[in-house]
Amino acid sequence: MSNSLPQDAVHALEQIQGKFPGYRRAHAKGEFYEATFTPNGNAIPYTIAAHLQQVPVPATVRFSNSPPDPSAADFLSPAKGMSIHFHQPDGSTSHQVCTTVPMFITKDPKTFVEMLKILGSHKTGIHSIDLGLGIAQLLTTFPEQKNTLLALKEQLKQPPISYAALNYYPIHAFYFVNAERKRQAIKYEWHPLKEDKSPSIFSSINLSSNYLSEDLDKRLEKGVSSFELYIRLAEDTDLTDDPTDVWPADRQKVSVGQLTITNKIFPTESLLFDPTIVGKGIELTDDPILHFRHEAYAVSYDRRNKENKKTP
Repeated sequence: MSNSLPQDAVHALEQIQGKFPGYRRAHAKGEFYEATFTPNGNAIPYTIAAHLQQVPVPATVRFSNSPPDPSAADFLSPAKGMSIHFHQPDGSTSHQVCTTVPMFITKDPKTFVEMLKILGSHKTGIHSIDLGLGIAQLLTTFPEQKNTLLALKEQLKQPPISYAALNYYPIHAFYFVNAERKRQAIKYEWHPLKEDKSPSIFSSINLSSNYLSEDLDKRLEKGVSSFELYIRLAEDTDLTDDPTDVWPADRQKVSVGQLTITNKIFPTESLLFDPTIVGKGIELTDDPILHFRHEAYAVSYDRRNKENKKTP
C-alpha cells in the first residue's frame, strides 16, 4: 500500500463537504454514551477476549452520522455509525467501529480514494453535495460494487427513526483465538433488543436536524437502550480479506452478549475509535481495507488534534 494513500483519503474527505477544523474527517457529528456490555459466555469456546467471557465490562459508545460536516441534518446522512470502547479489566480497550451498511464499498484502498474524489466532484454548494448523483456516477464507474452502492442509496430513501432501532455491522472479518490457540474467523452483528418500526417520527413537519440524538436521549430518560451482539462463524469457503463480501445467511449465528446504554456522557472529541485495536483473544485478518482504516484514522486523528490545540 502506498504511504500516501491514507493522506490522500483524508484530503479527499475534506473536499466532499469542506474542511471542518477540529472534527473527524468522517462521522463528524456524534454523541457519546455510557454503557455496560454483559457477555453470556457463549464466546468462551472461541476466544479468550476478556470482554467476551462472563464478567460485565463498562463501555463507551458513540453514535454518529457519516458526513464530514458536523452540522449535517440527521435525515440527510445515508449511513449511521456505532463505535464502541470495551474497557477491559487490565485497563486496555478493545474497539469496534460499526455502520448500518453490512459491507464496505470496495476491497481496494486505492479504489476507495478514487470513489471519494468522485463524490467530492458533485458539490451543489459550499458544504453541500448531491449524493444521489455521486452514487449514480459510482455505479457507472465501478459496476462491480453495485450491491454495496445500491444498499447505500436505499438508506438515502429511508432515514431511520432511531439510533436505537438499527442493526450495526463492523463490516470486517476477525479471528477469534481460544485457550488452545485455535482460530475461528467471525463477523459481528448488532441487533436492537426492542425493534421499533413505527414511521410516525416522519409525520412531523418540524423534524429536528438532530432528531436521532434527541430521540435516544428521550429513551434513556425513561430507561435503557440495549443491543444483542452476535457472531457469524465462517466456513472454509468464506472470504476473510474482502469487506465487500457478505457471507451466506445460513452461517451459524451465536449470541455472545448484550450492550446496555444508560446515559449520555461528554468526553472530548479526541477519543479515537480504531477497528484494529482488538485486544488479546482477537486477531486481525489480511483485509487491506481494515489495515488501511488504521492508517487513515491516524491521519485524521492527528489533524484534528493539532487543530484543536490551536483553538484559543
